[in-house]
Amino acid sequence: MKKKAWLEMMYAGVRDALKRLQADMAALQESRQADTKSSAGDKHETARAMVDQELQQLNQQREKALRNQSELQQLTDTPCDVAARGAAVETERIIYFISISFGKLPVECAKPVYALSPVSPAAQAMLGKRAGEFFEINGARHAILKVY
Repeated sequence: MKKKAWLEMMYAGVRDALKRLQADMAALQESRQADTKSSAGDKHETARAMVDQELQQLNQQREKALRNQSELQQLTDTPCDVAARGAAVETERIIYFISISFGKLPVECAKPVYALSPVSPAAQAMLGKRAGEFFEINGARHAILKVY
């Protein structure tokens, strides 16, 4: 399983997150409208403010998911020689996929695969490096075995 499958997996994860967020937002809006019909006074205003705050948080998560979706659409499975956006960087223990901040990918591989944002400190330490070079994260030195 390589980059194309990883991209598809992350895209499906982002798409599922967007669907879940839409459903949660719709449920909250419905709850807010139902509450408007049955409540009055300070208690109602407090409840409505809490729902509005939760809607705002869900909307921020939705915006982040949409940005991730857009970034994924721009990535390809084209091989890379240098650690850059869209590259997989294999070290002695881990494969880093410089793409979006997604975390550990649920793949069966000899080494765990972590998808990380190009702006993350780990990715920043790798950018521009090639196989045979080293990078440092939290004081630990890592050798790059392959970049693809």
